Amino acid sequence: MVTRFSSINKVIIFLIVGAFSFTLGCGTPHQKSRNDKKITDHGITGNDSIDVEPVFAVTEHDFGTIQPGDEVGARFGFENKGSTSLIIERVATGCGCTVAKYTEKPVKPGESGFVEVIFDSRGKRGAQFQQVSVYFQGTKKPVRLSLIAQVTKK
Repeated sequence: MVTRFSSINKVIIFLIVGAFSFTLGCGTPHQKSRNDKKITDHGITGNDSIDVEPVFAVTEHDFGTIQPGDEVGARFGFENKGSTSLIIERVATGCGCTVAKYTEKPVKPGESGFVEVIFDSRGKRGAQFQQVSVYFQGTKKPVRLSLIAQVTKK
């Protein structure tokens, strides 16, 4: 016996598959991890007395109005105000439409580093708020960096 789907059933199945694909593509955090690299810095040890203090000049960037398909980026600079070297362990983005590059070498006290975040607006419409979490070795809470944009119709 051959069952025929009506066009309405085909549309419903298409919508379910599309929604599932969108959820997988943008709902799971993507991470750039440095677990595959070994970085040795004698300024950081396993004890609890680590003085790690990354200070970002700004933690939010508003691009204003952009067009669909625009790729925009912001570079967030930070200074190490602590007494030991800073190492970025990983940077986690909230969506596949956002990628991050960052200083990969240890940042010594008094020196500066960066986290660069690039947002791809393809397939996006309306108000966008993208957040990136920066995890430093020796800290419990990540630093959150935010991108804001209004994606207009072409």
